[in-house]
Amino acid sequence: MTTTTINNDVQELKTLPAVLELAQVQADLGLPDNDFSRVVKLDYSGSSWGKIKSGTFSGNHAKAATAVKAALARHRTGGSVEVRGSYVIFDFIAATMDAVAIARAAEDEHKLVVVVGASGGGKTTIARIVQVQFGGKHFHAKPSWGSSYLRALLGFAEGIGLNADYRSVGQAETAILAALKQSPMLLLMDEANHFCRDFLNFCKTILNETACALVIFTLPLHLSRLAATHSEESRQLLRRAEAIIQIPPVNSAQVMAVHSAFFSDVHLGQAAPAIASFANRHCRMDTVIRVFQEADPENANDLTGALERVERSVKTQLVA
Repeated sequence: MTTTTINNDVQELKTLPAVLELAQVQADLGLPDNDFSRVVKLDYSGSSWGKIKSGTFSGNHAKAATAVKAALARHRTGGSVEVRGSYVIFDFIAATMDAVAIARAAEDEHKLVVVVGASGGGKTTIARIVQVQFGGKHFHAKPSWGSSYLRALLGFAEGIGLNADYRSVGQAETAILAALKQSPMLLLMDEANHFCRDFLNFCKTILNETACALVIFTLPLHLSRLAATHSEESRQLLRRAEAIIQIPPVNSAQVMAVHSAFFSDVHLGQAAPAIASFANRHCRMDTVIRVFQEADPENANDLTGALERVERSVKTQLVA
């Protein structure tokens, strides 16, 4: 096949009815290529979608045409948004659930799942969903855990339902391990930045000596700080991880999923990118919910105003 023929085929790709219709859908939604590719679950990146539209795509045009038609069909039929209770199950939440299921079934020490995300990004939401699905104990580490291993052990014991007042580290370690061996459970611990060196090692011991699976939640900066401050202990613990899940920034696809699931009476229009951008500057998914809750469903033009009102409120709180 000559170069001229290949170029003609690529040019023909951009004029396919499915490509033209999908491009119009994008224009109506007001989404950039990357966000739109995620929204319609196109099997190509946003940059590739842009090349398909412009007639500069150099890949397999028959395969691309098939992917575009599939994405268009999903859009026409409304796609699917998985909802459990009051939560949308985004891809990273589903990945966490899968990893926890594997960790719980593991017969070796690889029973750890680490979830890393910014404040307001959904760590607590994931913990609640995981706990509903799999049971277990969910509790938060305290600042005092960082300076006292005994306080960490006492707080951990309380978190799993042991109320004894242990007088020594050895006594607490022995009692906790005995309880976990007798009754293995899923352990979900938030605020891992408060873990001290010895407690990191104790988590490793739990994974080595009991059938418990462990899910740790932390902020990206805090995980890096742990790795820098307690490098060997962190490395040894993370070596036992089945998965390290990174919660991504909010994107337009997530905004639209939340809207579709819970706020369809609010007129979204082309506001999804602006809401996502604003949310990423503040409290991530919590902010998305807040904007939709602020909007007046009776006013089709109120979403922009809602965004402005929430932004003013956030700025006022920061100043205060």
